[in-house]
Amino acid sequence: MKSFRRVAVLAAAVMVAFACGSSGSSSSGSSSSCSKTYKVGLVTDVGKLSDKSFNANSWQGVVDAQNDASLCVSGKAIESNSSEDYQKNLRIFGDGGYDAVVAVGFNLGTDAQTFAKAYPNVKVIMVDSAPDTGAPTNVTGLLFREDQAGFLAGAVAGLYTKTNTIAGVYGLDIPPVHRYRIGFENGAKYVNPKVTSLGVYQTPCSCPKDFNDPDWGKARGLEFAGRQADVIFGAGGNTGNGALLAALQKNVACVGVDVDQYVSYPEADPCLITSAEKHLALAVKTAITQAVKGKFKSGIQTFDATTNGVGVAPYHQFDSKLTADQKAKIDTIAKGLQDGSIKTGAES
Repeated sequence: MKSFRRVAVLAAAVMVAFACGSSGSSSSGSSSSCSKTYKVGLVTDVGKLSDKSFNANSWQGVVDAQNDASLCVSGKAIESNSSEDYQKNLRIFGDGGYDAVVAVGFNLGTDAQTFAKAYPNVKVIMVDSAPDTGAPTNVTGLLFREDQAGFLAGAVAGLYTKTNTIAGVYGLDIPPVHRYRIGFENGAKYVNPKVTSLGVYQTPCSCPKDFNDPDWGKARGLEFAGRQADVIFGAGGNTGNGALLAALQKNVACVGVDVDQYVSYPEADPCLITSAEKHLALAVKTAITQAVKGKFKSGIQTFDATTNGVGVAPYHQFDSKLTADQKAKIDTIAKGLQDGSIKTGAES
């Protein structure tokens, strides 16, 4: 399984080519039996496909749809360099006759809905953003319970820490990232009341460094390791990846985000105790499948513990460093999140 997922991530990256200041990729899963090829475009946030987590795994959902011969999907991705690119990149797909567009990230929400109004025949799939009241019916928002994934990862950190100090290096303080932090800190406290949680958000610059500043992330990770944090959560695209490398350098444990980063970011494998996962590829492929089959769902679709929409990754090299009782505790917490008996503290 590990080998397959590495190949899948690599394949998605290889298909990227650069043009006009953005990058695009395309592939077709259509066959000779297809009466129509369903064209799907994806616009990234500034974190880009190279983030090895959020944008990359959302694109993997398009790749998975392409690889499903029953859907006859052809996809292309365009990377955004700044927020000024969002509307322009979306309209490239609208003017290109695409059937659906995936807008990746909370920051694209407003532009995606403006685009949807201008292109009513295009299905708009927003990842991590909820449609406004009165949004057009060609919009669906894919939301996740990041707090549940963070809570589980925080519980792992709280059980593992020897110094009783853990830390998080986060991307911009937007709702999904904020929920990760709340969940992570509360999950650690749930299993270990003695834990102290350190954390910092990246200051927005509305520039390519938003979610894409690994040097800053590494510097913050090194600071936290110097303050005795022995588990560091990197939750902010390439910014968070820098924190993982800081943990690696300081020989402390780290926690990945959005996907199983042991697979997507092997550079950090020796420090990765687990990753807080949003099953982005599953959600994106689900929405594309609904659109292709004429069952598009307007409004909000939430992916949580009850639908296998979130979770934590395997412990990999740390599996033998966690006791059977600790692993059982995490399994019990997962069941509690599923049945609602355990709350993360982020519930609205």
